[in-house]
Amino acid sequence: MDEDLHLLVQPISKEYWDGAAETVIRLGYPRVKSILSGLLEWIQDINWPGAGEIAVFLLEIGDPMIPYVKDVLNQHSDDEEWVYRIFNDLIDHRNTAQILQIQAELIKISQEKAIDLLALRILLTHDIYAKDVVCEIIQRKKDVLVFELKELHDTHPEIDCEALYTEFFNQQPNVIKQFHEHNKERFYIRNAISKRQEYLSEIEIFTAEFLTS
Repeated sequence: MDEDLHLLVQPISKEYWDGAAETVIRLGYPRVKSILSGLLEWIQDINWPGAGEIAVFLLEIGDPMIPYVKDVLNQHSDDEEWVYRIFNDLIDHRNTAQILQIQAELIKISQEKAIDLLALRILLTHDIYAKDVVCEIIQRKKDVLVFELKELHDTHPEIDCEALYTEFFNQQPNVIKQFHEHNKERFYIRNAISKRQEYLSEIEIFTAEFLTS
């Protein structure tokens, strides 16, 4: 019965999902229209049974998925893994007419720090943003990162990220937790520096791949 379709997407356990994806796909769209938001949640974890099959199914549905995609981008843009899956499985395969329907959401995400480069790539690829505009955005992001890194290094010159990392892994297993707790502030600064360095590297890769002609 259609009123029982929600049972196919209730998060009970992974074992419960055996065969559920096949059932959903066999029913097809528009029969499963009432559970589209639940099906989109299904791909939050690519390791969940049937997630790959459901992603392909949602892609084939096409335009009817756009309102649900917009909702996730608006309400859950901080869920990096889920948004990444939506980009990878759905948005990357949309045509320009469909991308224009989520333009506002992509622009908003491009101004943030989570998944922003994915959004910029889509905006650039579909000619919503010109290359020079993306270059300016990227440069501003780099300037902020360089400033933040300099500030972190200047205010915490005693933090040697590599030395701390080595020191941590040289600890005996029975004192690792104690060591981490004792050096909590150092680890916090190290993580802040490492995160910005990784982001800067991602920007350089993006620049080389999409902005260097």
